[in-house]
Amino acid sequence: MPRSKKRTPEQWQAFFEEHQSSGLSAVEFCRRNDIHPKTFSAHKAPWNKNTKASTFLKVEASRPVTDATLSTIQLSIGKLQLTLPADTEPHWLGLLLKGYQS
Repeated sequence: MPRSKKRTPEQWQAFFEEHQSSGLSAVEFCRRNDIHPKTFSAHKAPWNKNTKASTFLKVEASRPVTDATLSTIQLSIGKLQLTLPADTEPHWLGLLLKGYQS
C-alpha cells in the first residue's frame, strides 16, 4: 500500500463514522478507501474511547405495568418499534441492541 496521506482529525472521524454505518469489516473498508489497516486502527483507538461513554440507551416506561404488559417487551428506538415475548433471553436482547448500535 502507498504511504498514508496526512488527514485531519475531522477527516478521520468522518472515516470512522462512515465505517461504523457501512457494515464492512475494517479490513475491507480500509481496502476500499486506500487506508492501511494498522493506521486506521491506531487513529481509531482514541475515537473509540471518546464514543464509548454514549453507548447506553435510555429506557423509560411509557405506561403502567399490568399483567397484560408483562407478557411482552416493547422497545422503541427512534423509528424502530419492536415487541418481543417477555421470556426473551436477556443475552439475545443484549446482542440485538448491540447490533442495532453498530
